[in-house]
Amino acid sequence: MNDYTDTMARYEAMRENRGEDPHEIDEERFFYLLEVLPPANWSRGDFFECFRVIECQTADLYTWAARMGKGEAARFWEMVAPRSSTPAELMAKVITAERVEGEK
Repeated sequence: MNDYTDTMARYEAMRENRGEDPHEIDEERFFYLLEVLPPANWSRGDFFECFRVIECQTADLYTWAARMGKGEAARFWEMVAPRSSTPAELMAKVITAERVEGEK
Protein backbone atom coordinates (compact mmCIF):
# COMPACT_ATOMS: atom_id res chain seq x y z
CA MET A 1 0.00 0.00 0.00
CA ASN A 2 1.07 3.60 -0.47
CA ASP A 3 0.65 6.55 1.92
CA TYR A 4 -2.58 7.72 0.27
CA THR A 5 -4.15 4.25 0.38
CA ASP A 6 -3.08 3.79 4.01
CA THR A 7 -4.50 7.17 4.98
CA MET A 8 -7.82 6.54 3.25
CA ALA A 9 -8.10 3.11 4.86
CA ARG A 10 -7.51 4.71 8.28
CA TYR A 11 -10.17 7.37 7.66
CA GLU A 12 -12.68 4.77 6.48
CA ALA A 13 -12.03 2.72 9.62
CA MET A 14 -12.47 5.83 11.79
CA ARG A 15 -15.80 6.66 10.16
CA GLU A 16 -17.02 3.09 10.48
CA ASN A 17 -15.93 2.78 14.14
CA ARG A 18 -16.87 6.37 15.10
CA GLY A 19 -13.27 7.19 16.04
CA GLU A 20 -10.11 5.55 17.32
CA ASP A 21 -9.30 4.25 20.79
CA PRO A 22 -6.94 6.27 22.97
CA HIS A 23 -3.23 5.68 22.55
CA GLU A 24 -0.52 6.99 24.82
CA ILE A 25 1.54 9.97 23.64
CA ASP A 26 4.39 11.94 25.16
CA GLU A 27 4.07 15.27 26.94
CA GLU A 28 5.53 17.13 23.97
CA ARG A 29 2.79 15.85 21.63
CA PHE A 30 0.12 16.74 24.21
CA PHE A 31 1.30 20.35 24.44
CA TYR A 32 1.64 20.57 20.66
CA LEU A 33 -2.03 19.60 20.32
CA LEU A 34 -2.96 22.08 23.06
CA GLU A 35 -1.07 24.96 21.48
CA VAL A 36 -1.34 24.40 17.71
CA LEU A 37 -4.92 25.78 17.58
CA PRO A 38 -7.19 27.10 20.31
CA PRO A 39 -8.57 24.11 22.26
CA ALA A 40 -12.30 23.41 22.38
CA ASN A 41 -14.32 21.63 25.07
CA TRP A 42 -11.40 22.06 27.46
CA SER A 43 -12.11 20.49 30.81
CA ARG A 44 -9.55 20.16 33.60
CA GLY A 45 -9.08 19.38 37.23
CA ASP A 46 -6.20 18.44 39.53
CA PHE A 47 -5.71 14.97 38.10
CA PHE A 48 -7.20 15.20 34.60
CA GLU A 49 -7.40 17.42 31.56
CA CYS A 50 -9.17 16.87 28.26
CA PHE A 51 -9.70 18.99 25.13
CA ARG A 52 -10.59 18.79 21.45
CA VAL A 53 -8.51 20.15 18.58
CA ILE A 54 -10.86 22.44 16.64
CA GLU A 55 -9.91 21.11 13.20
CA CYS A 56 -11.79 17.93 12.24
CA GLN A 57 -10.13 14.77 10.95
CA THR A 58 -13.04 13.58 8.82
CA ALA A 59 -16.83 13.94 8.92
CA ASP A 60 -17.61 14.88 12.56
CA LEU A 61 -14.54 13.13 14.03
CA TYR A 62 -11.94 15.18 15.88
CA THR A 63 -8.62 14.67 17.64
CA TRP A 64 -8.95 14.79 21.42
CA ALA A 65 -6.12 14.82 23.96
CA ALA A 66 -6.16 13.94 27.63
CA ARG A 67 -3.89 14.00 30.66
CA MET A 68 -4.37 11.66 33.60
CA GLY A 69 -2.35 12.13 36.75
CA LYS A 70 -0.21 14.97 38.00
CA GLY A 71 3.46 15.94 37.84
CA GLU A 72 5.91 13.13 37.08
CA ALA A 73 3.10 10.54 37.29
CA ALA A 74 1.08 12.20 34.49
CA ARG A 75 0.29 10.16 31.40
CA PHE A 76 -0.90 11.65 28.12
CA TRP A 77 -3.36 10.26 25.59
CA GLU A 78 -4.65 11.02 22.10
CA MET A 79 -7.81 9.68 20.46
CA VAL A 80 -10.26 10.41 17.66
CA ALA A 81 -13.90 10.77 18.66
CA PRO A 82 -17.08 12.54 17.55
CA ARG A 83 -17.37 16.25 18.20
CA SER A 84 -20.38 15.58 20.43
CA SER A 85 -18.32 13.48 22.87
CA THR A 86 -18.18 14.71 26.43
CA PRO A 87 -14.99 14.95 28.49
CA ALA A 88 -16.49 12.40 30.91
CA GLU A 89 -17.00 9.87 28.09
CA LEU A 90 -13.47 10.38 26.83
CA MET A 91 -11.87 10.16 30.25
CA ALA A 92 -13.72 6.84 30.75
CA LYS A 93 -12.09 5.61 27.53
CA VAL A 94 -8.68 6.75 28.79
CA ILE A 95 -9.19 4.93 32.10
CA THR A 96 -10.06 1.77 30.16
CA ALA A 97 -6.98 2.19 27.96
CA GLU A 98 -4.79 2.67 31.07
CA ARG A 99 -6.13 -0.58 32.53
CA VAL A 100 -5.45 -2.45 29.27
CA GLU A 101 -1.91 -1.01 29.14
CA GLY A 102 -1.36 -2.07 32.74
CA GLU A 103 -2.37 -5.66 31.94
CA LYS A 104 0.24 -6.03 29.20
